[in-house]
Amino acid sequence: MIDYINKLVFPPKCIFCSELLEYKEKLEICTKCIGKVPLIKDNSVFLKSFMHGVDAEAVWFDGIFCTCEYKGIVKEAIIRYKYFGKYSYYRAFANLTAQRLKAVKNMDEFDMVISVPLHKRKERTRGYNQSLLISRELGKITGIPDKSRLLARIRHTDTQSLLHRNERYINVKDAFTVTDENEVEGKSILLVDDVLTTGYTLNECSKVLKKAGARQVYAVVVAAALHDIAQL
Repeated sequence: MIDYINKLVFPPKCIFCSELLEYKEKLEICTKCIGKVPLIKDNSVFLKSFMHGVDAEAVWFDGIFCTCEYKGIVKEAIIRYKYFGKYSYYRAFANLTAQRLKAVKNMDEFDMVISVPLHKRKERTRGYNQSLLISRELGKITGIPDKSRLLARIRHTDTQSLLHRNERYINVKDAFTVTDENEVEGKSILLVDDVLTTGYTLNECSKVLKKAGARQVYAVVVAAALHDIAQL
């Protein structure tokens, strides 16, 4: 009821063009803009590209799903979301990702959703963890419990996108830890992030989850920077 009233008083707007939408619209993307979203059709390219760039034994996630390309209106919206306080965009990103993900994966196979954590210093500066907001909403939509508290960033790192490719692996190495291995052991996990560049951050998170006993780690991102991946 509260959500219904809020939408009547503050009707949702398209995250891309700000067009007013009907209160019952969950996606928060207008029909005009949804056709401009560069959706990704074949996700197999990401795992193959990542495995081409590193030793096969060093790949820790079991699969990866990317909703759309990090370019055009998607890139612009994510920049506003992360750096200009448009935190309400998480609903649209989570709904679009859930819609696409459920078409190819059975949600019943996952025990929990975990987001890539921010360092406390960066989270205080930004005011929120953009990946955590998406993860929690994705959990609500799919019915999978969010257990993001089980993964923590223990070392401050530089922003990956500002580094050269060969610096990104070193930047995130040993930056994460599992806070309760008993809750992770034997579990199948959806690991959520907003943007995929090289995949090193997701792989490092997957490594600590797997070493803590996770049975499966399947990575999910809203957008992928294909140019960065192609350089692997």
